[in-house]
Amino acid sequence: MDERPAIAALSWRLRLVYASGQLPEGIKSAAFGFFLLFYYNQVLGLSGSLAGIAVFIALCVDALSDPVVGSWSDFARSRWGRRHPFMYWSAVPFAACFFALFVPPDGLSQTGLFLWLLCFAALTRTAMTFYSVPYMALGAELTNNYDERTLLAALRTIFNLLGMFAVLILGNIAFFGATEEYPNGQLNPAAYLPFALTCAPVMVLGIWLAAGGTHAQIPNLEQPQGEPRQLWRGVVDDVVTAFKIPAFVAVVAGSIMFSISQGMVQSLHLYLATYFFELSSGQITFLFAGAITGIIIGSVLSRPMAALIPEKRDLFIVGTIWYAVWTSSVIILRLFDLIPGNAHPLIAPLYITTGCISAVGLGVAIPMIGSMIADITDEHERRHGKRQEGIYYAAGSLIGKVVGGAGPVLAGFIIDMSGIAPGSSPGDVDPAAIARFGWGTGPSVLLLSAVSIGCIWFYDISRHRHAKILAHIESQRG
Repeated sequence: MDERPAIAALSWRLRLVYASGQLPEGIKSAAFGFFLLFYYNQVLGLSGSLAGIAVFIALCVDALSDPVVGSWSDFARSRWGRRHPFMYWSAVPFAACFFALFVPPDGLSQTGLFLWLLCFAALTRTAMTFYSVPYMALGAELTNNYDERTLLAALRTIFNLLGMFAVLILGNIAFFGATEEYPNGQLNPAAYLPFALTCAPVMVLGIWLAAGGTHAQIPNLEQPQGEPRQLWRGVVDDVVTAFKIPAFVAVVAGSIMFSISQGMVQSLHLYLATYFFELSSGQITFLFAGAITGIIIGSVLSRPMAALIPEKRDLFIVGTIWYAVWTSSVIILRLFDLIPGNAHPLIAPLYITTGCISAVGLGVAIPMIGSMIADITDEHERRHGKRQEGIYYAAGSLIGKVVGGAGPVLAGFIIDMSGIAPGSSPGDVDPAAIARFGWGTGPSVLLLSAVSIGCIWFYDISRHRHAKILAHIESQRG
């Protein structure tokens, strides 16, 4: 078995070039999370429930590929190592399917729109899986240092946000600006073709940058351990083995509820801004900018905060509480008429500011999930004597997608339950529909976040225990 000493720190060049690989997923996440449901429902006229169900089924289809890709990349043998072939070859199919998703043929019926959304959402996500699972596993291989992994996870989050920034801020300005015909630019159907055409090549270049920039590390990475095996053999056993580690069950369960909350809020973000608070296109741009800024601030603070709150589990809990309280408070205050109406000049700045503040909690919590899973892969080696980073990121992703995909479904039902009709102008919506929408959104964030915290509480790999795990691994290797 290979002997690899503990790695204290990576160079900043390697940290940044690796973390830049999160940029394409940031673009996809912003487009899927903020625009996809809105585009198919409000612009193309697909039922909110059908749109949410299509996104959920696509997630389930994609989820089936996760453990296959994870196990495949764990045992792959090539002159380019275990992870890099997947990273290189997934780029073009991923970008092509993303482009097709936002340019459906004209004249499709409800059934046609549903099937187009389902098909290309599933293909886009599956192609992304062939990149993201090996990419995330590569991060756990690059270093086994407890704090270095937190830093890498924070940098990944920052580059993810830069991708989201490109979509939500630059994209909003370049493609979804207000026009005479469409004061709310997101309702302009002609804007989505150039939007998708711009995003697709950026995704390809981002993936190739991360793969090419880390290519020189291939000789230093772990090689496949054990005998070569058939692709499908052992995948189920690998997933079952992963879930025998209690810390992994806790992380997966906690991140599932966290993902449901995030998926719901992201899908409803434009609805909140457009209908609940009646922001203009320019104010929506500031809202997105504030949210991204808040997450970046939280991600930057996550590493120094570890000096005050040394355990990753506790940092995740603090970040989640902060996010849930600030996100829901402004909605609930509005429902109880404890803040003025939308015509008041302070309402837009208040919503934009609280959005930025709440996002700081996200920036702290999100990196902890990836960092905790990286530490769990060391516990796997301690127990089983071999490295299988891919299956852990894949198994977590599988369950998270299947169950966490309930977020967009929940969002679709909230939209239909509230009664906000497709294509409605903000001032024309029934106030009772707006109230139903708010009651369906605000309290849900608090409830889902509380369940997430309850699950993550059972994660038991502390800083001290991780040091003992690494010492045990080194003694095994010796």
